[in-house]
Amino acid sequence: MANGKLRIGIAGKRGLAFLAGLRAFPQSAEVTAFCETDAAARQIGAQTHGIPRSFADFDALLADGNLDAVVVATPMPLHVPQSVRALRAGKHVLSEVTAAVSLDECWRLRDAVLASGKTYMLAENYCYLEANVLVGELARQGRFGELYYGEGEYLHEVRALHHDAEGGPTWRAFWQVGARGCTYGTHSLGAVRHWFQAIDPAERIARVTCLGTGARTDPEHWHDDTSVMLCQLRSGKLIKVRLDMMSNRPHLPSYYALQGTQGAYEAARVEGEPGRIWIGANRPDEPRQWRSLQDFDAHLPADWRALAQEARATGHGGGDYHVGRAFVQALLTSTPPPIDIYAALEWTAAGLCSQLSIANGGVPIAVPDFRDARQRPVSLDAPV
Repeated sequence: MANGKLRIGIAGKRGLAFLAGLRAFPQSAEVTAFCETDAAARQIGAQTHGIPRSFADFDALLADGNLDAVVVATPMPLHVPQSVRALRAGKHVLSEVTAAVSLDECWRLRDAVLASGKTYMLAENYCYLEANVLVGELARQGRFGELYYGEGEYLHEVRALHHDAEGGPTWRAFWQVGARGCTYGTHSLGAVRHWFQAIDPAERIARVTCLGTGARTDPEHWHDDTSVMLCQLRSGKLIKVRLDMMSNRPHLPSYYALQGTQGAYEAARVEGEPGRIWIGANRPDEPRQWRSLQDFDAHLPADWRALAQEARATGHGGGDYHVGRAFVQALLTSTPPPIDIYAALEWTAAGLCSQLSIANGGVPIAVPDFRDARQRPVSLDAPV
Protein backbone atom coordinates (compact mmCIF):
# COMPACT_ATOMS: atom_id res chain seq x y z
CA MET A 1 0.00 0.00 0.00
CA ALA A 2 1.25 3.45 -0.91
CA ASN A 3 0.85 6.25 1.66
CA GLY A 4 -0.96 3.74 3.85
CA LYS A 5 -3.80 3.37 1.34
CA LEU A 6 -5.11 0.24 -0.34
CA ARG A 7 -4.99 0.80 -4.12
CA ILE A 8 -7.63 -0.89 -6.28
CA GLY A 9 -7.99 -1.37 -10.03
CA ILE A 10 -11.26 -2.21 -11.80
CA ALA A 11 -11.38 -4.40 -14.91
CA GLY A 12 -14.61 -4.13 -16.88
CA LYS A 13 -17.19 -1.36 -16.90
CA ARG A 14 -19.60 -3.47 -14.87
CA GLY A 15 -17.12 -3.10 -11.99
CA LEU A 16 -17.86 0.61 -11.73
CA ALA A 17 -21.11 -0.36 -9.99
CA PHE A 18 -19.02 -1.28 -6.92
CA LEU A 19 -17.21 2.06 -6.90
CA ALA A 20 -19.11 3.72 -4.04
CA GLY A 21 -18.50 0.72 -1.79
CA LEU A 22 -14.84 0.50 -2.75
CA ARG A 23 -14.55 4.16 -1.76
CA ALA A 24 -16.40 3.72 1.53
CA PHE A 25 -13.15 4.18 3.48
CA PRO A 26 -11.58 7.18 1.68
CA GLN A 27 -8.78 7.58 4.20
CA SER A 28 -7.68 3.96 3.73
CA ALA A 29 -8.56 2.85 0.18
CA GLU A 30 -8.74 4.36 -3.28
CA VAL A 31 -9.54 3.30 -6.83
CA THR A 32 -6.56 4.27 -8.96
CA ALA A 33 -6.99 2.39 -12.26
CA PHE A 34 -9.68 1.31 -14.71
CA CYS A 35 -9.37 -1.25 -17.51
CA GLU A 36 -11.92 -1.56 -20.32
CA THR A 37 -11.49 -2.77 -23.90
CA ASP A 38 -14.20 -0.44 -25.25
CA ALA A 39 -12.37 2.85 -25.82
CA ALA A 40 -15.41 5.10 -25.39
CA ALA A 41 -16.54 3.33 -22.21
CA ARG A 42 -12.98 3.44 -20.89
CA GLN A 43 -12.66 7.17 -21.39
CA ILE A 44 -16.11 8.01 -20.04
CA GLY A 45 -15.70 5.71 -17.04
CA ALA A 46 -12.34 7.11 -16.01
CA GLN A 47 -13.33 10.73 -16.49
CA THR A 48 -16.78 10.48 -14.91
CA HIS A 49 -15.50 8.75 -11.80
CA GLY A 50 -12.17 10.51 -11.43
CA ILE A 51 -10.00 7.43 -11.88
CA PRO A 52 -6.48 8.67 -12.71
CA ARG A 53 -5.15 5.80 -14.85
CA SER A 54 -6.87 3.75 -17.54
CA PHE A 55 -5.84 0.71 -19.57
CA ALA A 56 -7.15 -1.18 -22.58
CA ASP A 57 -5.33 -4.41 -21.69
CA PHE A 58 -5.73 -6.47 -18.50
CA ASP A 59 -2.08 -7.50 -18.34
CA ALA A 60 -1.08 -3.84 -18.61
CA LEU A 61 -3.34 -3.16 -15.64
CA LEU A 62 -1.60 -5.90 -13.65
CA ALA A 63 1.79 -4.50 -14.61
CA ASP A 64 0.85 -1.28 -12.86
CA GLY A 65 3.02 -1.49 -9.77
CA ASN A 66 0.67 0.74 -7.82
CA LEU A 67 -2.13 -1.78 -7.36
CA ASP A 68 -2.90 -4.00 -4.36
CA ALA A 69 -6.25 -5.42 -5.50
CA VAL A 70 -8.23 -5.97 -8.70
CA VAL A 71 -11.96 -6.16 -9.40
CA VAL A 72 -12.61 -8.69 -12.19
CA ALA A 73 -15.93 -7.62 -13.73
CA THR A 74 -15.43 -8.90 -17.27
CA PRO A 75 -17.40 -11.59 -19.19
CA MET A 76 -17.80 -14.94 -17.43
CA PRO A 77 -15.21 -16.92 -19.44
CA LEU A 78 -12.52 -14.40 -18.40
CA HIS A 79 -13.14 -14.59 -14.66
CA VAL A 80 -10.79 -17.48 -13.89
CA PRO A 81 -7.98 -16.65 -16.36
CA GLN A 82 -7.87 -13.05 -15.17
CA SER A 83 -8.31 -13.87 -11.48
CA VAL A 84 -5.48 -16.40 -11.63
CA ARG A 85 -3.18 -13.91 -13.37
CA ALA A 86 -4.04 -11.26 -10.80
CA LEU A 87 -3.38 -13.62 -7.88
CA ARG A 88 -0.05 -14.67 -9.36
CA ALA A 89 0.81 -10.99 -9.68
CA GLY A 90 0.24 -10.59 -5.95
CA LYS A 91 -3.16 -8.87 -6.13
CA HIS A 92 -6.24 -9.49 -4.04
CA VAL A 93 -9.31 -10.28 -6.20
CA LEU A 94 -12.99 -9.40 -6.14
CA SER A 95 -14.64 -11.40 -8.94
CA GLU A 96 -18.03 -11.06 -10.57
CA VAL A 97 -20.31 -14.10 -10.81
CA THR A 98 -20.06 -16.84 -11.67
CA ALA A 99 -16.62 -17.70 -10.32
CA ALA A 100 -15.82 -20.15 -13.16
CA VAL A 101 -17.29 -21.76 -16.27
CA SER A 102 -16.07 -25.34 -15.73
CA LEU A 103 -15.24 -27.66 -12.86
CA ASP A 104 -11.62 -27.78 -14.00
CA GLU A 105 -11.52 -23.98 -13.73
CA CYS A 106 -12.94 -24.21 -10.21
CA TRP A 107 -10.00 -26.35 -9.09
CA ARG A 108 -7.45 -24.14 -10.86
CA LEU A 109 -8.90 -21.06 -9.19
CA ARG A 110 -8.82 -22.78 -5.81
CA ASP A 111 -5.16 -23.73 -6.30
CA ALA A 112 -4.25 -20.19 -7.32
CA VAL A 113 -5.95 -18.61 -4.30
CA LEU A 114 -4.30 -21.00 -1.85
CA ALA A 115 -0.88 -20.60 -3.47
CA SER A 116 -1.09 -16.80 -3.49
CA GLY A 117 -2.02 -16.19 0.13
CA LYS A 118 -4.19 -13.34 -1.16
CA THR A 119 -7.86 -12.63 -0.50
CA TYR A 120 -10.46 -13.75 -3.04
CA MET A 121 -14.11 -12.72 -2.74
CA LEU A 122 -17.08 -13.42 -4.98
CA ALA A 123 -19.14 -10.33 -5.81
CA GLU A 124 -22.55 -11.94 -5.24
CA ASN A 125 -24.59 -8.79 -4.67
CA TYR A 126 -27.95 -10.52 -4.12
CA CYS A 127 -26.69 -11.70 -0.74
CA TYR A 128 -26.76 -8.03 0.26
CA LEU A 129 -30.30 -7.11 -0.76
CA GLU A 130 -31.90 -5.55 2.29
CA ALA A 131 -34.63 -8.18 2.64
CA ASN A 132 -32.07 -10.98 2.36
CA VAL A 133 -29.86 -9.41 5.01
CA LEU A 134 -32.84 -9.03 7.36
CA VAL A 135 -34.01 -12.63 6.86
CA GLY A 136 -30.45 -13.80 7.39
CA GLU A 137 -30.23 -11.92 10.68
CA LEU A 138 -33.54 -13.39 11.88
CA ALA A 139 -32.28 -16.85 10.91
CA ARG A 140 -29.03 -16.25 12.80
CA GLN A 141 -31.05 -15.29 15.87
CA GLY A 142 -32.90 -18.59 15.61
CA ARG A 143 -36.28 -16.99 14.96
CA PHE A 144 -37.17 -19.56 12.28
CA GLY A 145 -36.04 -22.51 14.40
CA GLU A 146 -34.14 -25.16 12.47
CA LEU A 147 -33.91 -24.28 8.77
CA TYR A 148 -34.57 -27.14 6.38
CA TYR A 149 -35.88 -25.70 3.09
CA GLY A 150 -35.21 -22.63 0.97
CA GLU A 151 -36.02 -21.30 -2.49
CA GLY A 152 -34.52 -18.79 -4.87
CA GLU A 153 -35.82 -17.70 -8.26
CA TYR A 154 -34.22 -15.58 -10.97
CA LEU A 155 -36.92 -14.82 -13.55
CA HIS A 156 -35.36 -12.18 -15.77
CA GLU A 157 -36.07 -12.07 -19.50
CA VAL A 158 -32.80 -10.78 -20.97
CA ARG A 159 -32.95 -11.99 -24.58
CA ALA A 160 -31.83 -8.56 -25.79
CA LEU A 161 -28.42 -9.24 -24.21
CA HIS A 162 -27.77 -12.33 -26.32
CA HIS A 163 -26.94 -10.35 -29.50
CA ASP A 164 -24.85 -7.28 -30.18
CA ALA A 165 -25.92 -4.24 -32.21
CA GLU A 166 -25.01 -6.02 -35.45
CA GLY A 167 -27.02 -9.11 -34.52
CA GLY A 168 -24.02 -11.28 -33.70
CA PRO A 169 -23.95 -13.47 -30.57
CA THR A 170 -22.55 -12.01 -27.37
CA TRP A 171 -20.64 -14.04 -24.78
CA ARG A 172 -23.94 -14.56 -22.96
CA ALA A 173 -25.35 -16.41 -25.97
CA PHE A 174 -22.81 -19.18 -25.39
CA TRP A 175 -22.04 -19.18 -21.66
CA GLN A 176 -25.48 -18.39 -20.25
CA VAL A 177 -28.04 -19.62 -22.80
CA GLY A 178 -25.91 -21.82 -25.01
CA ALA A 179 -26.14 -24.70 -22.55
CA ARG A 180 -28.86 -26.37 -20.54
CA GLY A 181 -28.99 -26.27 -16.76
CA CYS A 182 -28.68 -23.64 -14.06
CA THR A 183 -25.98 -21.67 -15.86
CA TYR A 184 -26.52 -18.46 -13.88
CA GLY A 185 -27.79 -19.52 -10.50
CA THR A 186 -25.62 -17.84 -7.87
CA HIS A 187 -28.01 -14.88 -7.43
CA SER A 188 -30.68 -17.31 -6.24
CA LEU A 189 -28.55 -19.93 -4.56
CA GLY A 190 -26.04 -17.65 -2.84
CA ALA A 191 -28.53 -15.72 -0.74
CA VAL A 192 -30.27 -18.89 0.49
CA ARG A 193 -26.95 -20.62 1.23
CA HIS A 194 -25.95 -17.55 3.23
CA TRP A 195 -28.98 -18.12 5.46
CA PHE A 196 -28.13 -21.77 6.06
CA GLN A 197 -24.45 -20.93 6.51
CA ALA A 198 -25.28 -18.41 9.24
CA ILE A 199 -26.65 -21.30 11.28
CA ASP A 200 -24.09 -23.96 10.37
CA PRO A 201 -20.84 -22.79 8.71
CA ALA A 202 -19.88 -26.43 8.03
CA GLU A 203 -22.99 -27.07 5.93
CA ARG A 204 -22.45 -27.54 2.19
CA ILE A 205 -24.20 -28.72 -0.97
CA ALA A 206 -23.68 -32.45 -1.43
CA ARG A 207 -25.55 -33.15 -4.69
CA VAL A 208 -27.78 -31.50 -7.27
CA THR A 209 -30.37 -32.61 -9.76
CA CYS A 210 -31.80 -30.51 -12.58
CA LEU A 211 -34.66 -30.67 -15.10
CA GLY A 212 -35.94 -28.18 -17.67
CA THR A 213 -38.98 -27.30 -19.74
CA GLY A 214 -37.25 -27.30 -23.13
CA ALA A 215 -36.50 -24.29 -25.32
CA ARG A 216 -39.90 -22.94 -26.36
CA THR A 217 -39.86 -19.14 -26.29
CA ASP A 218 -36.56 -18.63 -28.10
CA PRO A 219 -35.55 -21.89 -29.87
CA GLU A 220 -32.46 -20.20 -31.34
CA HIS A 221 -30.76 -20.97 -28.04
CA TRP A 222 -30.48 -24.38 -26.44
CA HIS A 223 -31.24 -23.11 -22.95
CA ASP A 224 -34.54 -24.21 -21.40
CA ASP A 225 -37.11 -21.50 -20.79
CA THR A 226 -37.15 -22.61 -17.15
CA SER A 227 -34.65 -24.83 -15.37
CA VAL A 228 -35.19 -26.10 -11.84
CA MET A 229 -32.20 -27.21 -9.77
CA LEU A 230 -32.61 -29.05 -6.48
CA CYS A 231 -29.65 -28.86 -4.12
CA GLN A 232 -29.51 -31.36 -1.28
CA LEU A 233 -27.24 -30.31 1.54
CA ARG A 234 -24.98 -32.70 3.38
CA SER A 235 -27.48 -32.69 6.27
CA GLY A 236 -30.32 -33.68 3.94
CA LYS A 237 -31.88 -30.20 3.83
CA LEU A 238 -33.10 -28.88 0.49
CA ILE A 239 -32.77 -25.75 -1.64
CA LYS A 240 -34.71 -25.21 -4.86
CA VAL A 241 -33.46 -22.80 -7.54
CA ARG A 242 -35.49 -21.75 -10.57
CA LEU A 243 -33.69 -20.01 -13.43
CA ASP A 244 -35.61 -18.42 -16.30
CA MET A 245 -33.97 -15.91 -18.65
CA MET A 246 -36.32 -16.53 -21.59
CA SER A 247 -40.01 -16.49 -20.68
CA ASN A 248 -42.28 -13.61 -21.68
CA ARG A 249 -43.29 -12.26 -18.29
CA PRO A 250 -42.51 -9.39 -15.89
CA HIS A 251 -39.12 -9.60 -14.20
CA LEU A 252 -38.87 -11.28 -10.80
CA PRO A 253 -35.13 -11.69 -10.27
CA SER A 254 -35.17 -11.77 -6.47
CA TYR A 255 -37.85 -14.12 -5.18
CA TYR A 256 -36.84 -16.14 -2.13
CA ALA A 257 -38.51 -18.32 0.46
CA LEU A 258 -37.36 -19.99 3.67
CA GLN A 259 -38.93 -22.61 5.91
CA GLY A 260 -37.87 -23.59 9.40
CA THR A 261 -39.40 -25.50 12.27
CA GLN A 262 -40.73 -22.29 13.86
CA GLY A 263 -41.28 -19.89 10.99
CA ALA A 264 -41.43 -19.14 7.30
CA TYR A 265 -40.58 -16.32 4.91
CA GLU A 266 -41.79 -15.56 1.39
CA ALA A 267 -40.59 -12.64 -0.71
CA ALA A 268 -43.10 -10.52 -2.60
CA ARG A 269 -44.23 -11.71 -6.00
CA VAL A 270 -44.94 -8.14 -7.14
CA GLU A 271 -42.29 -5.40 -7.28
CA GLY A 272 -42.71 -2.76 -4.60
CA GLU A 273 -44.62 -4.98 -2.19
CA PRO A 274 -42.98 -6.20 1.03
CA GLY A 275 -42.20 -9.81 1.75
CA ARG A 276 -44.14 -11.66 4.41
CA ILE A 277 -43.11 -13.62 7.44
CA TRP A 278 -44.61 -15.89 10.07
CA ILE A 279 -42.90 -16.84 13.30
CA GLY A 280 -44.57 -18.89 16.01
CA ALA A 281 -44.30 -21.63 18.59
CA ASN A 282 -46.36 -24.18 16.64
CA ARG A 283 -49.06 -24.52 19.31
CA PRO A 284 -52.24 -26.17 17.99
CA ASP A 285 -54.42 -23.19 18.94
CA GLU A 286 -51.99 -20.55 17.66
CA PRO A 287 -53.37 -18.21 14.98
CA ARG A 288 -51.06 -18.28 11.98
CA GLN A 289 -51.18 -15.06 10.01
CA TRP A 290 -48.54 -13.52 7.77
CA ARG A 291 -46.90 -10.29 8.85
CA SER A 292 -45.02 -7.81 6.70
CA LEU A 293 -41.26 -8.31 6.73
CA GLN A 294 -41.01 -4.57 7.33
CA ASP A 295 -42.38 -5.15 10.84
CA PHE A 296 -38.98 -6.67 11.65
CA ASP A 297 -36.79 -3.85 10.26
CA ALA A 298 -35.41 -3.15 13.72
CA HIS A 299 -33.52 -6.44 13.48
CA LEU A 300 -31.38 -5.21 10.58
CA PRO A 301 -27.73 -5.02 11.66
CA ALA A 302 -26.86 -1.58 13.00
CA ASP A 303 -24.20 -0.89 10.38
CA TRP A 304 -26.65 -1.80 7.63
CA ARG A 305 -29.25 0.67 8.95
CA ALA A 306 -26.58 3.36 9.26
CA LEU A 307 -25.52 2.89 5.64
CA ALA A 308 -28.97 2.29 4.14
CA GLN A 309 -29.36 5.64 2.37
CA GLU A 310 -25.86 5.58 0.91
CA ALA A 311 -26.24 1.99 -0.22
CA ARG A 312 -29.64 2.47 -1.84
CA ALA A 313 -28.18 5.12 -4.13
CA THR A 314 -26.20 2.35 -5.87
CA GLY A 315 -27.33 -0.59 -7.98
CA HIS A 316 -29.19 -3.78 -7.08
CA GLY A 317 -30.92 -2.35 -4.03
CA GLY A 318 -27.66 -1.42 -2.35
CA GLY A 319 -26.09 -4.82 -2.99
CA ASP A 320 -23.34 -3.41 -5.18
CA TYR A 321 -22.33 -0.94 -2.48
CA HIS A 322 -22.10 -3.57 0.23
CA VAL A 323 -20.09 -5.95 -1.96
CA GLY A 324 -17.43 -3.31 -2.58
CA ARG A 325 -17.42 -2.18 1.04
CA ALA A 326 -17.18 -5.72 2.42
CA PHE A 327 -14.25 -6.52 0.15
CA VAL A 328 -12.29 -3.45 1.21
CA GLN A 329 -13.14 -3.98 4.87
CA ALA A 330 -11.85 -7.55 4.72
CA LEU A 331 -8.56 -6.36 3.25
CA LEU A 332 -8.12 -3.49 5.69
CA THR A 333 -8.82 -5.67 8.73
CA SER A 334 -7.07 -8.81 7.42
CA THR A 335 -10.22 -10.85 8.06
CA PRO A 336 -11.83 -13.49 5.80
CA PRO A 337 -14.23 -12.06 3.23
CA PRO A 338 -17.93 -12.86 3.71
CA ILE A 339 -18.05 -14.82 0.42
CA ASP A 340 -14.71 -16.60 0.28
CA ILE A 341 -13.20 -18.92 -2.29
CA TYR A 342 -14.95 -22.01 -0.90
CA ALA A 343 -18.40 -20.42 -0.99
CA ALA A 344 -17.68 -19.07 -4.47
CA LEU A 345 -16.69 -22.49 -5.76
CA GLU A 346 -19.54 -24.36 -4.07
CA TRP A 347 -22.23 -22.03 -5.46
CA THR A 348 -20.63 -22.02 -8.90
CA ALA A 349 -20.01 -25.77 -8.98
CA ALA A 350 -23.64 -26.50 -8.10
CA GLY A 351 -24.70 -24.83 -11.35
CA LEU A 352 -22.00 -26.59 -13.34
CA CYS A 353 -23.07 -29.96 -11.91
CA SER A 354 -26.68 -29.12 -12.80
CA GLN A 355 -25.58 -29.04 -16.45
CA LEU A 356 -24.34 -32.61 -16.09
CA SER A 357 -27.56 -33.62 -14.35
CA ILE A 358 -29.95 -32.21 -16.96
CA ALA A 359 -27.89 -33.74 -19.76
CA ASN A 360 -28.35 -37.13 -18.11
CA GLY A 361 -32.08 -36.97 -17.50
CA GLY A 362 -31.95 -35.31 -14.09
CA VAL A 363 -29.78 -37.84 -12.27
CA PRO A 364 -28.20 -36.57 -9.01
CA ILE A 365 -24.64 -35.30 -9.44
CA ALA A 366 -22.24 -35.00 -6.50
CA VAL A 367 -20.82 -31.51 -5.97
CA PRO A 368 -17.08 -31.52 -5.17
CA ASP A 369 -15.93 -30.43 -1.75
CA PHE A 370 -13.16 -27.98 -2.63
CA ARG A 371 -11.78 -28.08 0.90
CA ASP A 372 -10.81 -31.70 0.32
CA ALA A 373 -7.72 -31.85 -1.92
CA ARG A 374 -8.25 -35.59 -2.37
CA GLN A 375 -11.23 -34.81 -4.60
CA ARG A 376 -9.09 -32.84 -7.03
CA PRO A 377 -9.06 -34.71 -10.38
CA VAL A 378 -5.69 -36.25 -11.13
CA SER A 379 -6.12 -35.28 -14.79
CA LEU A 380 -5.58 -31.62 -14.00
CA ASP A 381 -2.20 -29.96 -14.23
CA ALA A 382 -0.17 -29.83 -11.03
CA PRO A 383 -1.48 -27.24 -8.55
CA VAL A 384 -0.23 -23.72 -9.26
